[in-house]
Amino acid sequence: MEGNCIKHQFEPAADLCRTCGNAFCSECLVYSFGTDEPPFCLSCALAAAGVRSNAARQPALSRRELRRQVRQRHKDAKAHRLHPDREENGPVEIDWSIPGQTDDEDRDAFDWAKPDEPTGSGPRVPF
Repeated sequence: MEGNCIKHQFEPAADLCRTCGNAFCSECLVYSFGTDEPPFCLSCALAAAGVRSNAARQPALSRRELRRQVRQRHKDAKAHRLHPDREENGPVEIDWSIPGQTDDEDRDAFDWAKPDEPTGSGPRVPF
């Protein structure tokens, strides 16, 4: 799940609310029907239970998009059950080289003089 919780901006989002479709952290979600079904956010749970009729949030996603995400979640969970050792995202190769710079230039950039050798005219200034 990408993004952050709507109520707690520095907490990562755990799941989407089944009614409004907003992303919430684990503290803001209520799993009324178990972890296999999508959760409610606290506001939508209060509205669904009949405690507050006007507590529900405005939908962020259409019902079609919410159903598509639920199907995708079930598909991902099934794939994980069938192949638990398979990683979803493999390691990423990063090219740390600077374009246009050769290895000789790279070595020269870090070829500093030793502290006891004079480097030229003027006083030596420590870093």
